[in-house]
Amino acid sequence: MTQLNDDLIEAQELVDYAKSVLSNNGFLTALGRSSINSISDKAGHPYSQREQYENLSNAYALGRFSQMRRLHPKLTDEAIENRIARTVMRLGNPSAALSNVHLAQELPILLKCLAEKFLCEGRDGSIRVKTRLLALWQDLVLVVPPLLITSAWMAKRVRLSNSDTSTICEQQQAMACMRIWLCDSTLPVDDDPFLDHLCSTIGLDETHMHLNGTTEAEKVWCDALERPEQVVGKLTAKTVGKDNGLRVLIGNGVQRLLCQEDPDLTPALLLEQVEDAVVLKAQLLRQAVPWSISNAEVERCESATTYRRAQNACLPSIPASQISKVAKEAWQLVAILQAFETGNMPANFGIVFWHYALLRARFCRLLVQQTHQKGFDQFQYITLNELREATEKDYAERFRQIERAHQKGVDFLEGRFAPKPTPDGSAELIGRILRGYLEFLSEDESGKIEDMCRVGRYGSLTDLLCLVRELENGSEKRGSYESNNQKLRSTRRLRIGLVPHFIKRTDAKERENFFNTEKLRPVCRDVKLRRETDQCARALVALIRQTTGLDTLIRGIDAASNERHAGPEVFAPIFRRMKDAGIRRFTYHAGEDFSHLVSGLRAMTEAVLFLELDAGCRIGHGTASGLDPKAWWAAVEGYVVMPTEDRLDDLVFARELLIRVQKYIDHLPLIEAEIHRLSMRIWRNPKITPEVLGEAWRLRSLDPLVQGLQKNDVDPNRREEIRRFEEARNRTPLAHEHFLRRHGVAASREELQRAREDLVISQRNDVIRPKIMRALQKAVLQLLHERCIAIETLPSSNVRISIHNSYNEHHAKRWLGLEKKLSNNSASVIIGSDDPGIFATGLRTEYAHLLRALSMYAKNKSHAEQLIQSMCLEAKRYRF
Repeated sequence: MTQLNDDLIEAQELVDYAKSVLSNNGFLTALGRSSINSISDKAGHPYSQREQYENLSNAYALGRFSQMRRLHPKLTDEAIENRIARTVMRLGNPSAALSNVHLAQELPILLKCLAEKFLCEGRDGSIRVKTRLLALWQDLVLVVPPLLITSAWMAKRVRLSNSDTSTICEQQQAMACMRIWLCDSTLPVDDDPFLDHLCSTIGLDETHMHLNGTTEAEKVWCDALERPEQVVGKLTAKTVGKDNGLRVLIGNGVQRLLCQEDPDLTPALLLEQVEDAVVLKAQLLRQAVPWSISNAEVERCESATTYRRAQNACLPSIPASQISKVAKEAWQLVAILQAFETGNMPANFGIVFWHYALLRARFCRLLVQQTHQKGFDQFQYITLNELREATEKDYAERFRQIERAHQKGVDFLEGRFAPKPTPDGSAELIGRILRGYLEFLSEDESGKIEDMCRVGRYGSLTDLLCLVRELENGSEKRGSYESNNQKLRSTRRLRIGLVPHFIKRTDAKERENFFNTEKLRPVCRDVKLRRETDQCARALVALIRQTTGLDTLIRGIDAASNERHAGPEVFAPIFRRMKDAGIRRFTYHAGEDFSHLVSGLRAMTEAVLFLELDAGCRIGHGTASGLDPKAWWAAVEGYVVMPTEDRLDDLVFARELLIRVQKYIDHLPLIEAEIHRLSMRIWRNPKITPEVLGEAWRLRSLDPLVQGLQKNDVDPNRREEIRRFEEARNRTPLAHEHFLRRHGVAASREELQRAREDLVISQRNDVIRPKIMRALQKAVLQLLHERCIAIETLPSSNVRISIHNSYNEHHAKRWLGLEKKLSNNSASVIIGSDDPGIFATGLRTEYAHLLRALSMYAKNKSHAEQLIQSMCLEAKRYRF
């Protein structure tokens, strides 16, 4: 046990050190001051002047200490010094603790040390993460690009040579080794034999993954080096003065994301740094793999041209079509690292490598949510920076990444995408997805095209669907060289379905007009979003009806994004429209991000009731139903601020649910008194009782846009919405009147403004005590259980967005019976990865994180494995 603890301590120290030096902004700033155009002197040794080198060394040391201080704010300076010195000595530089003479040689040594500590070779020949160190590895790769580390591992095990010293066959063999090691991904999986068996036999089903946000950060980096303007230009073109706050002006989220990385970082500077990285990498490759070009020629060539020539010289004998994006980049990194190892790289070029690695790490961090970036808004800023957009126009690479070459762990993928407002727009998007899928199906695991004649042989979306189905299922193919019919079926394991998701949005101007004006008030809440989503739904229905076979590809419907921007009620008419068009499976993101824990539980319940979810449907995240109420209060520092009307809604919901399950009835008078107080504060009408508010809450699935329309509307769905609206008016007139009042009908500006006034709810004064919250959690889970609705849990996403500090705290243990307070009649739980690129993960890794967390609370490892296997089988039951 002592040896194991020492091993974990050493691994933790290595992670902290690597994070501190690869996020060393002071060092990067000092390097940036050195002109790229004068990167080397006539002797080819960059930064060779003693004074310049000492300045860089001092900046490195100061920045390293400062970053370590941020990682451990409670440690003394002496303790931090001791940790740094201990790690430096473990890197093999005992004299470097008080000296910087070894700075130029340190990075290759550090990467090699990380590789040997964390990585091993799996039984299938792939690079694996040692299972016991998975959590530390996950923490590391949020900050340090993982391909730098895996390349250091490969550099020790394969020998690359240029065309002058090796044959084409030898280079192809080396490339084949790299392909097997990497599995079309920059992120290796764990080495747990149980998960190997689960993946190879049963297979995993990806039930919650957004296609945009899947691409791994280093793949985007590779594209940025090839096309800086196209990739980073998306960011530089964005407006950085627009405010994104729901309640107050907080500045542009993308700009704030840049400032969190470095206060001086701007879109223009980021583009300049990527262009600098192109020059730096070309210089490194030119030294690692010498090729015939003079300094004068380098000066005349554009940096992009020089970089392409350097890449070609690095891989002269293998056709580009036979090299995957990941293997190509790894080959170049291995060549650079081996040049340092053999002494072929001039010593001072270690500073060039530092500069390149720091730029690479910074860029990748802008694509991956960091541990300090808590909450959904922080996640959304990464999606909004659009750095992935140029890369993600091609979908084939994403399917390769999920398949992972010969590992083939994923059986089925529900890929989510946002439908467009016109049939042609959605058809174009689906067509791009299917073209990438067809390209993927036409390849074997090594990337070789098996059926070239099929790729590109289609004229419409229907034709494309037919070709995809042929490769998925096998088809008859006849030819003059064949005597018998031949079944041609893709050797790929992965199969896909598509789930369109409508986006939750809010419009600041519309919201301002609704609550603060009388004459120009919108006709109801969220009117713009209601109309836009209805337009997208109509377009999607039209496309499904006019495209043969598309109804078998579209497996279900979802609504995603920030749930505080729009509630389930907004999407109720849309979901009914899609159900009328033949869609039978629905999921909805709810209970993920909320002001109050009860607000999250209310969102989950509203999704079930308002959207009429039933057997086979799912709730995305559902985090509120699993968190411990006391832990949640501690995470929000004991109080929350929320609008009065939201607090009133939570109390009405709590009352309704407690009456339904007949729990804590003795607490109802206190809750009802608070409901009455807040209702009078807003509406000042004693006739609006808790009963009326409860009935009005249940009416929120109605479409307020149909008020005043004729029953003979040409749209049959709208006629049905009108019928529902009128029936509710006749059945519960007082509740219906209040339903309309909430949408601004006959409501004064003062009433609506009072509804948005802030309330402070503290743990001390909250009438919904933690024991009542637990009763509400049980009631929500019971509702899901009764309706056979599953919860999609997403470990990495939950850890980044929710209150957890680590995977070991994940709330799934409460759902799965490892927490007695929630063990009865809990809902089915399945695992997804959400946005793998943003969370630096994959479905297999999500299973691994949850397995490790459950093992801490289960009776034994076998019990945890049984729970994981059960979740895997549940995913097959609940996949659309």
